[in-house]
Amino acid sequence: MPVFAITRCVYDDDIKEELLDIKKLSLRILKKQKGFIGVKQFICEEMNEMVSVIEWETKEDHETSMESPDWDPVNSTWIALTQGGKITFEVNLFEAH
Repeated sequence: MPVFAITRCVYDDDIKEELLDIKKLSLRILKKQKGFIGVKQFICEEMNEMVSVIEWETKEDHETSMESPDWDPVNSTWIALTQGGKITFEVNLFEAH
C-alpha cells in the first residue's frame, strides 16, 4: 500500500532562492530512489511556506531513501539552515485507506 510523506518547510525570506535550488536538486535525487512514485510541491509565498506530498510504494522505501548517501549534497546545507534558525521543517507519513 502506498504511503505519503508530507513535508512542511517554513523559511526566512532571505533564503528563498537557496531553498528553491535545494528543491530542484532534491527532485533529481527523489526520482532516483527505489519505490518513489511521484511528488507534488506547493509554495505559499505570502507565508514563506513550502509543502511537498511525496508518494512512495512502501514505508520501507521512504525510510531507505532518507538514509541514502544520495542526500549528502543536500543534508549539510539543510542542517546548517535548520540549526541557524532559517527554516523549520517537519515530515509526517500517511497511509491511504
